[in-house]
Amino acid sequence: MEQISIDKFRMLFRSDTEFAVIDPRNARDFTEGHLLAASNQPLNQLEQLVKLGVPHSQTLIVLYDAGGGEAGQAAELLESIGYSNVAILYGGTAAWEASGGALFSGVSVPGKAFGEFVEKVCGTPSMTAAELFHRQKRGAKLLLIDSRTAEEHSSYCIPGAQLCPGAELHYRVLPLADSDTEIVVHCGGRTRSIIGAQTLIDAGCKRVYALENGTMAWQFEGLELEHGNESAIPEPDEAALPTIQATAQQLAARWYIDRVSSIPVRADRNRYLIDVRSREEYEAGHIKGSIHVPGGHLLQNIDRYLVVHNATVILIDGDRVRAVTTAVWLRRMGLRRVFVFSLDDDKENLEFGAGNIASPVEDRDLDPGDYTDHEALMAENRAYLEWEIALFDMLEGEPAAPYMSAG
Repeated sequence: MEQISIDKFRMLFRSDTEFAVIDPRNARDFTEGHLLAASNQPLNQLEQLVKLGVPHSQTLIVLYDAGGGEAGQAAELLESIGYSNVAILYGGTAAWEASGGALFSGVSVPGKAFGEFVEKVCGTPSMTAAELFHRQKRGAKLLLIDSRTAEEHSSYCIPGAQLCPGAELHYRVLPLADSDTEIVVHCGGRTRSIIGAQTLIDAGCKRVYALENGTMAWQFEGLELEHGNESAIPEPDEAALPTIQATAQQLAARWYIDRVSSIPVRADRNRYLIDVRSREEYEAGHIKGSIHVPGGHLLQNIDRYLVVHNATVILIDGDRVRAVTTAVWLRRMGLRRVFVFSLDDDKENLEFGAGNIASPVEDRDLDPGDYTDHEALMAENRAYLEWEIALFDMLEGEPAAPYMSAG
């Protein structure tokens, strides 16, 4: 079985080579400690997952384990189904750590670590839960936004919040922003609040804040969350859309996001076609072969959906705003080949219905409804926040975080 040394593995991140890093261990072992560059595709699901995650069978796939033999088993399976360029990381996790590499615990780590980077580098303004509560109590002019999914928002949110999923903030909020209104973006913890607030700041909004530590901080203050909230910020009307699109185009130019006017049926490289609109829009007509992943969910789960490093990513919408918003953040993460496509440019190759994978439901942060013991929930919240905040300090020298050296 072919092996790849730690040194050659590190060199891949400085090359233009398409490659995937797959951890074939079970989800529990992966969560306890894994390479930042890795996607978790357990042995019992590998054949199904790899066909979606690694479309071209000639792609270099690097496997590793912690000495349990899963990498060898995965290599045999991959070769048996036609993958011809498989290598095992010599020495696995132990050799990686011995070389100075970090092992990361938890899930959705690349997106969450990047959120901590953004806060540090951009200086994203934040507001504490206590400050928000006092502003609400004295009737300050506030626009409070929950940047999670509709399911999470309805389950629990900060009282008075309006739903607007993260990648739609530029699209929906710009027409409502004015100099007299403070905008506060919240999620369950940190990442989506930070990215959401910075999205609005970059789009030109003033007096924007991320709610520090989200709903968890609200609970630390002994405040009650709201349940069953169905309030959402509406889509912009036709009169507002040109101004929003113009701002998006400026951001696209700044971050060198190119627009494609057509999508070839076949691709010579690994290519991901990702429709970032709502589930309803997707099912009403989408490009053949595309999958539905809302932009905010994609950013927080790039290890799940963008398995091949250096692959081509084409983000699809119908308004030329949501795809650009998502593309800018992927570019800032260090992805090189990110493009946007508007369905207005080509409606000849559409399919209808749910597509070939189920539309995702966003991974939840710790849900208060899952706990009968309040103190246990608070302890879990504190541990989670300590873990997430500490991710930034683990990124130094990490080859899968190219933005660290570029920042």
